[in-house]
Amino acid sequence: MTNWKPMTHKRILTLIIALQAAFVAPLLAQTAGTAPSINRLNLQSSIQYALEHQYTLLNARLATKKSVEQVREQRGKLFPHAEINANFVDNIKLATSLIPDISAGGNPNNRIPVQFGTKFTSNVTGQVNQTIFNSDYFLGLKAAKVYTELSTKDLRRTEIDTRVAVTEAYLNVLVNKEAIEILVANRDQLKKTLEDTKARYDVGIAERIDVDRIQVSFNTTETQVKNAERLLYYSYFVLKFQMSMPEADSLELMETVRDFDPTKDLPQDTSMYEPHDRVEYSMQETQIALNQLDLKSKKLSILPSLNAYVNYGWNFFGADMGELYKSGFGASAFGVTFSWPVFQGTERVHRVNQSKITLQQSYYDLQNLTLQIQLEVRQAFTEYQNNMLILSTQKQNMELNQGIYDRVELKFEQGVATSLDVISAEAELKQSQGDYINSLLNALLSKVQLDKAMGKIQTTGR
Repeated sequence: MTNWKPMTHKRILTLIIALQAAFVAPLLAQTAGTAPSINRLNLQSSIQYALEHQYTLLNARLATKKSVEQVREQRGKLFPHAEINANFVDNIKLATSLIPDISAGGNPNNRIPVQFGTKFTSNVTGQVNQTIFNSDYFLGLKAAKVYTELSTKDLRRTEIDTRVAVTEAYLNVLVNKEAIEILVANRDQLKKTLEDTKARYDVGIAERIDVDRIQVSFNTTETQVKNAERLLYYSYFVLKFQMSMPEADSLELMETVRDFDPTKDLPQDTSMYEPHDRVEYSMQETQIALNQLDLKSKKLSILPSLNAYVNYGWNFFGADMGELYKSGFGASAFGVTFSWPVFQGTERVHRVNQSKITLQQSYYDLQNLTLQIQLEVRQAFTEYQNNMLILSTQKQNMELNQGIYDRVELKFEQGVATSLDVISAEAELKQSQGDYINSLLNALLSKVQLDKAMGKIQTTGR
């Protein structure tokens, strides 16, 4: 036989290290070897990615599954319920009772103390209960189904909000990329002008002040390019956040801002929509249905309830623990319970009145929501029209300023215009370009908001 020796601290430490090497290390190696994924997406695939990974949507889907379980819970209340109960009692001191003395030769007027029972008692009973009629159970089942419908509609609303958020973040990235392209073109043009001016200065044709002025403008444009690149970098992170994409994953967009036309499907007026196209309208209708069931439940609380049960059990008695469970006495019963709340003061009346008020409030909420939707559509349509007009104007202004700058630069090269004229024209060009970029983003985003307000953004499950 091998002699067993207690484990020392050193042996325990060695064992822990070995376990880590066997189990923990492969997991760490697997995690460390996980490479970030590469995603090349367009707008639709970006939205699809968000619909599959966005955490808010995942929680909304879980809420829908939870509502299904609540319906099953209500159904479960209508099935038989079985239970087993057991107890054990140690009568440390038995209760004493007084009874008449009816023994031979005794005086019945006298009372003698006696004790009934045994020191130890125990019983085990199994019982099955079945609800035959209870209005709350059946109404609760209907309410649970309506709640599931409400949860499904809330999931639709979350999906619509996700589509809008991803679309806006996606367009913001594209507009920032467009802004960088314009700034880079300006920088390259200024760089060429600066090099030409330096060359003319070296041969004595241009003055030093011309070189310095253009150098200042070039430095400013260079800074603007770097700032725009950082803003673009941040806008990618915003898009990833809306999609619930890990920051380490790479994201490349397959479209440019020119692939999106804010005039596409241009609405001429706000008559081509209905308030019930909005999921919020449908959700309020479902809320009314819930309030109706609540009112019905309060009214039907006056109805009786009927339940049945059957049980079987054993009773055990003993003067000491050793004899307690040697023999038992069986007992069984079947019964029906009937409960009818005939009068409960005036509580039920007031509860019914409160439910009626809540139901009426929900009708008013629906009417108010209709007006709110109409106002949102008109506001979105007004902003969309204004932004489209501004975009058209800013585009024309940018093209005009580009032509002015090109002619001034040509005159400067010919010695007809001064460097101050070039700087002034370049500043007006950059201002018009910035205005154009802002108006382009506002036009694209206002089109998205108009589609949302008119209920045009829907889910595949509609």
